[in-house]
Amino acid sequence: MTFSDKKTKLSFSSPLAILWYAITAGLLASSFMAFIVFNIDSEERLHIERVTQSTADTIKVLLEDDLKKRIIFLAELSKLPPASSHLPSENWGTISKTLYDSQYGYQAIGWIDNSFHIRKIIPEEGNEIAIGFDLAQQPEALSAAKKAQKTQRVIITSPLQSIHGSEGLGIYSPVFTGIKNKKQLHGFIAGILLFDPYIKSVIPAALLKEHNFSLLIDGHLVYSNQNDPLTIENSWNKKASYKLQAHQWQINISPNNEFLYVVHYKVMGVIITLGIFIAILIVLAAYTYLIARNKSVEIKDGLNKVEHLLKNLPGMAYQSFDTQSWPMMRVSDGCETLTGYSREEFKNNRMLWQDVIHSDDYQGVKEAINTAIKNRSSFEVEYRIKTKNNGIKLVWEKGGAVDSIYNDDVVIEGFVYDITSIKKAEADLISSYAFSDAVVNAMIDAVITIDQYGLIKSFNRAAQTIFGYTDDEVLDKNISILMPAPFSDHHDQYLAQYLTSKQPHIIGIGRELVAKHKDGTTFPIHLSVSEIDNPENKMFVGLIRNITQQRALEDQAKLHTEQLAHTERVNALGEMAAGIAHEINQPLTAISLFSQTAKNFCESGKFDRLPALFEKLSLHSLRASAVIARMQKMTKKGNRTKEVVDCDLMITEACKLAESEARLHKIAINIITSKQSLNVYVDRVQIQQVVLNLLRNGMEAMQSIENDRAIEVKIQLNMDNYVEISVTDTGAGLPEKMRDTLFKPFSSTKQNGTGIGLSISKSIVEEHGGHIHFHDNTPTGAVFMFTLPIHDRGTVYDK
Repeated sequence: MTFSDKKTKLSFSSPLAILWYAITAGLLASSFMAFIVFNIDSEERLHIERVTQSTADTIKVLLEDDLKKRIIFLAELSKLPPASSHLPSENWGTISKTLYDSQYGYQAIGWIDNSFHIRKIIPEEGNEIAIGFDLAQQPEALSAAKKAQKTQRVIITSPLQSIHGSEGLGIYSPVFTGIKNKKQLHGFIAGILLFDPYIKSVIPAALLKEHNFSLLIDGHLVYSNQNDPLTIENSWNKKASYKLQAHQWQINISPNNEFLYVVHYKVMGVIITLGIFIAILIVLAAYTYLIARNKSVEIKDGLNKVEHLLKNLPGMAYQSFDTQSWPMMRVSDGCETLTGYSREEFKNNRMLWQDVIHSDDYQGVKEAINTAIKNRSSFEVEYRIKTKNNGIKLVWEKGGAVDSIYNDDVVIEGFVYDITSIKKAEADLISSYAFSDAVVNAMIDAVITIDQYGLIKSFNRAAQTIFGYTDDEVLDKNISILMPAPFSDHHDQYLAQYLTSKQPHIIGIGRELVAKHKDGTTFPIHLSVSEIDNPENKMFVGLIRNITQQRALEDQAKLHTEQLAHTERVNALGEMAAGIAHEINQPLTAISLFSQTAKNFCESGKFDRLPALFEKLSLHSLRASAVIARMQKMTKKGNRTKEVVDCDLMITEACKLAESEARLHKIAINIITSKQSLNVYVDRVQIQQVVLNLLRNGMEAMQSIENDRAIEVKIQLNMDNYVEISVTDTGAGLPEKMRDTLFKPFSSTKQNGTGIGLSISKSIVEEHGGHIHFHDNTPTGAVFMFTLPIHDRGTVYDK
């Protein structure tokens, strides 16, 4: 038995052990529920205490605010004209009725004269015995009245027994006659508050419905809403107090038994019962789960083996329900590599296979699967899917429908494989052929392809124009029909000789020859032939240029040169021609390098890399034409073709043109772009010529350097708010004798250099409003940099 077998055996448990595990789970659940009950009880007690304290604080605010308002109202009322007069009956009626009706809770409102006898009272009904009452019979009332007289403000008595026998308070507001220091006591407006009706009028009944309440003034119990006030002193009791005119008011509040039973004890009983029930359920659930788990171990072991097998497959295996959205029952780990979504997302139906399928392909996939289910056959389908990172992949799926053993449902099983790279390779190959044809047909030179037997296999548009033949007339015909005698007679011999000896006669060597037009006329051409290394069948491609006009121009140029050899205009034209030759030398050199690279790729069978080279050949050809046009404009006055361009993009494009030459010399070009967007208004081709010239100078200066063969190109905004482009090399540097004449025409440090590259670069930069200069690099090499004005979006340029 292997170790894995032992591990599987040990995972099984006896029924007694399972029961013990279930009871242990129940005990743990009971402990957890006890902990929860304890926390709920604590939180419930805190809640009740907060509610009780809040009630006490609310009652305090109500009582305190009400008494203060009564004091203020009495003080203001005593200052009214009716109060300061001799108080005829109608005036007294106005004052007392206003006070009694506006502020609820008064037992009576009375007028006390300056002899401290009650003379008038409202309401009179039930208060007749108070008429003529002498405050001297009530020391607390007399003391408060005299204090009000002395302090000239409203005074509240301490708790006292009213003439009705109930406990309450008296509020005395003195009324004076006269002005300033001649004031005389006229009497008092007094209000009588009995605690029982007063409390009920101020404090809402709902506020005290669930609480026991008692009020103490200076430690004396004056009101309680329960029969036995002593029972309010318990563990739930909360207090609130305030001081009013030297009297200490204290409110005691505690929840009543009915409130505690409903809010606390009954709820806790329900929670405890529920906890016991949950603990029993957990025991039963744990027992059921362990029994089921024991039975599923063998099934899972088999599934693990299957999943391990599927994990090694380069795609995704699955089982899904036969519904419109195809939710997954099972899926292999390959789903994450294929779609980016995890197994859990598919298995938990957070992601449905319908959502993965591209919406344009869904109907076709659905029809293929439905047809297979109907015919009880397998299906194969190719379609697109959307990955988690919003990518698109092309997949191949093969599967079929099977009947479920558990019910009558149909289950779909299948395998999905990523064929994106395969299809892309096919598309790239087709695109490569199409691109090659487009490039070849766009060339101004004739491009003709022949096989090893000399039969023409391709004939571009330029060839048709030059030779006068159509495609159909020359395809699969011998190339000799384009040659006059004696070349046509010996061509097959030359070709066979080359295939045998590999010694070139024409192949691999550019030369000028004579070709034959369809009408039989001959004309001079420049021919270069390259071999395409095809293992099955060797092919040759020839580039032919009609140089009839060139020959005529050369003859004419010689005639003019002889006539104007000793004039200044000849010198000026010669300098301009040298400048033009230098500027187009760079793209021509690049074309030569790319052509040589293409040849090397052909010889090594790397045909997939030819389209990129053909694109660069076309780019440099067009660039050479653009340079000539712009260089011609440099000698004339007037506007040039300028545009607003992103400096980073423009410089990066120029560096890419030099990458092939840099790789050839094993030199790296490191570009450091600016941190912000920098736009300039320039002639793009001219500025890129400057960059290419500096790059080529730097690479040539580093030919003798073995280590650190890298050129740094940096774009940044300098202190003068100009865009600064610097090219830094680690070459041999500049000799002292060349520093003063470096930017002058025909001054060069190179053995075969013309000496006008930096001169032309300087003219271009200065014409754009910038400057070019250099300094030594540390420890070796040179730094050439030039500046360009940054483009202002508000500037309007002439077209």
